[in-house]
Amino acid sequence: MLRTLFFLLCLFAGSALAEQASVPQGVTVPSWKQLSAEQQKDLQNFSQRWDSMPASRRVQILERYDRWKKLPPAKREALREGVQNFQEMTPRQRQNMRESIRYVRTLPPEEQKRLRHLWASLTPEQRTQWLEAGGPGIAPEPKQ
Repeated sequence: MLRTLFFLLCLFAGSALAEQASVPQGVTVPSWKQLSAEQQKDLQNFSQRWDSMPASRRVQILERYDRWKKLPPAKREALREGVQNFQEMTPRQRQNMRESIRYVRTLPPEEQKRLRHLWASLTPEQRTQWLEAGGPGIAPEPKQ
């Protein structure tokens, strides 16, 4: 069940997550000491390398952090569960998931939309079977 949630979230993310953030002209990227106490606490995994990271990477992290903070608590929890589920997958399952996500990101927006509609129309059992077979790009689409 969680695996399907994680896949769905990745599917909806589409190619947007694949794009690199850039630093708009005139924007100053804060150093570690310039971050708020809350940001430092929440982003503590980056503390040792923050100031040495490229500015574009820091902008990307801050943009994702801002989106995360705006999510309702239920969505945040669903994302945490998806990450946990991904970590519990076998190496083969994780590789299939990566390949499937990579495949979906290469599709034109209309095809990604078609896949989202297909996904929404499947029963939980059909979703699970498709993912266990490899998912989009690896296994054939389930018959409806």
